[in-house]
Amino acid sequence: MPAVRLRAVLTVAVAAGSAFACDRSPPRAPVTNEPAPVSDDPALPPGSPSYSAPICSADQLLAGLDPTHTNTRFEHALLRETVLKQTDTGPRPQQSQTLASVGLACQTVTDVPACARLLASTVASTSLFAGSNPQAVRYLVLQAGANVRPVATRSQLLTLLGAIDTPGEARLLAATLGVQPLCGEDSVRNIDGGYRVISKRSHSQCTNQYEGVVVDVVRGQPTAVSTADLRDRTLTCTPPAATP
Repeated sequence: MPAVRLRAVLTVAVAAGSAFACDRSPPRAPVTNEPAPVSDDPALPPGSPSYSAPICSADQLLAGLDPTHTNTRFEHALLRETVLKQTDTGPRPQQSQTLASVGLACQTVTDVPACARLLASTVASTSLFAGSNPQAVRYLVLQAGANVRPVATRSQLLTLLGAIDTPGEARLLAATLGVQPLCGEDSVRNIDGGYRVISKRSHSQCTNQYEGVVVDVVRGQPTAVSTADLRDRTLTCTPPAATP
């Protein structure tokens, strides 16, 4: 082979080898339409946008009690708070107020004034919702015809609700732990066997600030599965009142 042609062949071979040696980029991942895997970790960081949703009002919370989904039908329901006073014979109701209501009261009874008096006088001395003040109890009052009764324990609420099959019922059940469920678009999420409810509660060290609480409601059992410190360090902390 002539020397000039041999040199040309060698030049091309060397250039090709150099180019191959310099191309060390990793192979590209195959294109796929599969969604990214979702973590089962319930923890949300303090800066999560999920905690920026507003706290459900009493009306929004009670709206989760839908008579078309409950085991027992009712016409009217109240969310009531009663302040108790300790006496020698036990706690006695002192003052009550209605925080929220759903439905129309005393629509199917013949004696409307008697029904109204029964609604006003039905109180409980135990709280359906856990709280820091044992002298202020919150509970439900249900009216169906002439029958009026309080719902003041979780077992009574579960008997009323039956299967927890709506986000509103999950929020109401989560609230029995003493948390304040949030009312954002993704504040209640489907999980295996139930719902995950994003909530807040007053911080144990700063009562004017919050911690985030994730509550899983599975087969009628609400459980706090994670918490997050949401305190704003630029604000003055109000510590809990000293116990006498």
